[in-house]
Amino acid sequence: MWGRPPSCPLRFEDGVGLGRASGKEGRDEEGGERGDGAPLWWPLALAVRPQSTRLLDGGGGNSKGAMAEDEPKPTQLDMPLVLDEDLTKQMRLRVESLQQRGGKRQDGEKLLQPAKSMYRIDFIQQQRLQSERWDVVLDKPGRVTVTGTSQIWTPDLTNLITRQLLDPAAIFWRKEDSEAMDWNEADALEFGERLSELAKILKVMYFLITFSEGVEPANLKASVVFSQL
Repeated sequence: MWGRPPSCPLRFEDGVGLGRASGKEGRDEEGGERGDGAPLWWPLALAVRPQSTRLLDGGGGNSKGAMAEDEPKPTQLDMPLVLDEDLTKQMRLRVESLQQRGGKRQDGEKLLQPAKSMYRIDFIQQQRLQSERWDVVLDKPGRVTVTGTSQIWTPDLTNLITRQLLDPAAIFWRKEDSEAMDWNEADALEFGERLSELAKILKVMYFLITFSEGVEPANLKASVVFSQL
């Protein structure tokens, strides 16, 4: 291993020693030096002044890239859309009752059609959420339309009010001979951003999901993934 002769004083500039040997060792017969001012006993690599010492730190130190990699990633929360069987049943009974009595729906009431079901998200956290993505899977080809509602359900209110339905809706579908899911990306992302805001005021949020092209609730698995800020 190369070592600095004891007779060589050490002076540092940008982390590289620039001292000279005072003895005969390291000089030519005339005591000369290299053209770059360094003694002849110096290896060439050390005689050349490095342009940046950051390239010599082996990726350590306080470089911004290393710091960014060391920063903890935000915690992600997966919140599933769950079929609310009781609410769906109550709304279907409401439709049957009107049909049997020949009654009319209330002004602004949204009756639940056979291909629609009510789902819910229970926000396990309400503050400091950022929507990241939808995780929606259909186990067979078909289409689902997810419409959010801002309605707060109470025991004396089981009717869905049309004005409580939110735009835009998120649409997800799976084509024949394909396992991949497609969706209306722009609307789904906008919808997800609204969920982060609605979570601040709604502990539980309800969704009207429409099933078409041969799928039903048993074929759907859906959730929204949030980052915890």
